[in-house]
Amino acid sequence: MTRVLPALTQRHWRYALAATTIVAVGLSFGAPITLATVAAPVRSGDVVVVDSGDGSHELTHGGSATKFSLRLPTGAACPGDSANDQWRVQSFVVPATDDPVTFKYTSVAPAGDGRYALYDVQTHPLINSLTQENLAPGQPGVIPAIPPLSFAVFPPGTLPSGTYRVGIACTLFRETAKYWDTELLLTATPSDKPGQLVWRLASVSANAINDSSHGSSLWIIPAAAGVIGAAVLGWFFWRRNTRKANTRNHRTTITFSKEPQ
Repeated sequence: MTRVLPALTQRHWRYALAATTIVAVGLSFGAPITLATVAAPVRSGDVVVVDSGDGSHELTHGGSATKFSLRLPTGAACPGDSANDQWRVQSFVVPATDDPVTFKYTSVAPAGDGRYALYDVQTHPLINSLTQENLAPGQPGVIPAIPPLSFAVFPPGTLPSGTYRVGIACTLFRETAKYWDTELLLTATPSDKPGQLVWRLASVSANAINDSSHGSSLWIIPAAAGVIGAAVLGWFFWRRNTRKANTRNHRTTITFSKEPQ
């Protein structure tokens, strides 16, 4: 009796081929084996929102035009690289109730309503990006530094007020294997330009941000007082010197106006 096996889909063949290649290379080089699989996707840690020009400077809030980046944990990598193992790096900004382990990615964003990629300051979506290239298959693909990002590309109202997950994911044939994220609270703000929204870390209260902003502006008071004081003092000395000069000129005029006795 002949047993007929079910036909494998093209996607299953790709997964099987990728896994077989990685196992073979790992055995031949004696290296630890990391299966390139999306069978059990996981959250791998946090991203930290940082200044786009200084990765050591963490940001707690900003507006739609604020340039920022995401700092991944040291050594963050996909199970394989892009050149040898077909892994890709994705980004997302999605409602906090969505679970990134379930995401599949299109050419511009995670599939699904209300889900978007993050955009760099050149208005390009951070989607299907490449890892650093390895010399051989089967080794972790290091994720390059995330470029400067902003929310300026989103037209007003695109991202309604609410809490969002913002993060980076590793995908194999557009299916998620691992991701890193944090939560931001976005608030519609008509006075903000151009996106009419402001954001802050969901873990930071609005009062803390307000206190920080007020504290950072307190230096203006003593600085202004110093400028005014210096101006008043300068005026005083200028006035005194002017009076002395006028007095000397007056005395000289009297001396020369006297007739000889």
